[in-house]
Amino acid sequence: MLYNITKVLHNTMIGFPMKTYPLNEARAEFSKLVERALKGEPQRVTRYGKEAVVIVSEDEWRARCRSAPTLGALLAQHARAGHMSELVTNRPWKKGRRLGSDFA
Repeated sequence: MLYNITKVLHNTMIGFPMKTYPLNEARAEFSKLVERALKGEPQRVTRYGKEAVVIVSEDEWRARCRSAPTLGALLAQHARAGHMSELVTNRPWKKGRRLGSDFA
Protein backbone atom coordinates (compact mmCIF):
# COMPACT_ATOMS: atom_id res chain seq x y z
CA MET A 1 0.00 0.00 0.00
CA LEU A 2 1.42 3.38 -0.99
CA TYR A 3 1.06 6.38 1.31
CA ASN A 4 1.93 9.99 0.74
CA ILE A 5 4.48 10.45 3.53
CA THR A 6 3.91 14.20 3.85
CA LYS A 7 0.20 13.68 4.52
CA VAL A 8 0.91 10.97 7.08
CA LEU A 9 3.41 13.25 8.86
CA HIS A 10 0.98 16.18 8.72
CA ASN A 11 -1.83 14.09 10.19
CA THR A 12 0.41 12.81 12.97
CA MET A 13 1.70 16.29 13.83
CA ILE A 14 -1.78 17.77 14.28
CA GLY A 15 -2.85 14.93 16.56
CA PHE A 16 -4.95 12.89 14.15
CA PRO A 17 -3.01 9.75 13.22
CA MET A 18 -5.19 8.92 10.20
CA LYS A 19 -4.42 6.26 7.69
CA THR A 20 -4.85 7.53 4.15
CA TYR A 21 -6.19 5.42 1.29
CA PRO A 22 -6.66 6.20 -2.39
CA LEU A 23 -10.29 5.84 -3.47
CA ASN A 24 -9.79 2.54 -5.30
CA GLU A 25 -8.20 0.91 -2.21
CA ALA A 26 -10.85 2.37 0.10
CA ARG A 27 -13.58 0.94 -2.12
CA ALA A 28 -11.97 -2.50 -2.06
CA GLU A 29 -11.48 -2.44 1.74
CA PHE A 30 -14.49 -0.37 2.78
CA SER A 31 -15.67 -2.71 5.55
CA LYS A 32 -12.16 -2.64 7.07
CA LEU A 33 -12.18 1.17 7.03
CA VAL A 34 -15.58 1.22 8.73
CA GLU A 35 -14.39 -1.18 11.43
CA ARG A 36 -11.34 0.99 12.13
CA ALA A 37 -13.50 4.13 12.24
CA LEU A 38 -15.83 2.43 14.74
CA LYS A 39 -12.79 1.71 16.94
CA GLY A 40 -12.02 5.45 17.04
CA GLU A 41 -9.47 5.63 14.20
CA PRO A 42 -10.52 8.15 11.52
CA GLN A 43 -9.76 6.99 7.97
CA ARG A 44 -8.93 9.47 5.19
CA VAL A 45 -9.77 8.77 1.54
CA THR A 46 -8.09 10.63 -1.29
CA ARG A 47 -9.43 11.23 -4.78
CA TYR A 48 -7.08 12.07 -7.63
CA GLY A 49 -4.30 12.41 -5.05
CA LYS A 50 -6.12 15.08 -3.01
CA GLU A 51 -7.77 14.73 0.39
CA ALA A 52 -11.46 14.06 -0.24
CA VAL A 53 -13.29 12.58 2.76
CA VAL A 54 -12.72 11.28 6.27
CA ILE A 55 -14.61 8.27 7.59
CA VAL A 56 -15.43 8.58 11.30
CA SER A 57 -17.84 6.83 13.65
CA GLU A 58 -21.32 8.25 14.20
CA ASP A 59 -20.49 8.98 17.86
CA GLU A 60 -17.38 10.96 16.91
CA TRP A 61 -19.32 12.88 14.26
CA ARG A 62 -22.07 13.86 16.68
CA ALA A 63 -19.55 14.94 19.32
CA ARG A 64 -17.78 17.17 16.81
CA CYS A 65 -20.98 18.77 15.52
CA ARG A 66 -22.04 19.84 18.99
CA SER A 67 -18.67 21.26 19.90
CA ALA A 68 -18.70 23.90 17.14
CA PRO A 69 -20.91 26.97 17.69
CA THR A 70 -23.44 27.88 15.01
CA LEU A 71 -23.11 31.02 12.93
CA GLY A 72 -26.11 32.50 14.74
CA ALA A 73 -24.50 31.87 18.13
CA LEU A 74 -21.25 33.50 16.99
CA LEU A 75 -23.09 36.58 15.66
CA ALA A 76 -25.15 36.89 18.85
CA GLN A 77 -22.01 36.62 20.99
CA HIS A 78 -20.34 39.29 18.84
CA ALA A 79 -23.35 41.60 19.17
CA ARG A 80 -23.60 41.12 22.96
CA ALA A 81 -19.93 42.02 23.30
CA GLY A 82 -20.68 45.36 21.63
CA HIS A 83 -18.50 44.78 18.58
CA MET A 84 -21.25 45.47 16.05
CA SER A 85 -21.59 49.08 14.98
CA GLU A 86 -24.84 50.77 14.04
CA LEU A 87 -23.80 50.64 10.39
CA VAL A 88 -23.69 46.86 10.48
CA THR A 89 -27.07 46.45 12.18
CA ASN A 90 -28.79 49.12 10.06
CA ARG A 91 -30.35 47.24 7.15
CA PRO A 92 -30.68 49.37 3.99
CA TRP A 93 -33.35 47.23 2.26
CA LYS A 94 -37.08 47.69 2.46
CA LYS A 95 -39.02 45.69 5.04
CA GLY A 96 -41.63 44.31 2.59
CA ARG A 97 -39.15 43.03 0.01
CA ARG A 98 -39.63 39.35 -0.81
CA LEU A 99 -36.65 37.05 -0.61
CA GLY A 100 -35.15 36.45 -4.06
CA SER A 101 -37.18 39.14 -5.79
CA ASP A 102 -33.91 40.57 -7.18
CA PHE A 103 -33.36 37.44 -9.25
CA ALA A 104 -36.82 37.11 -10.85
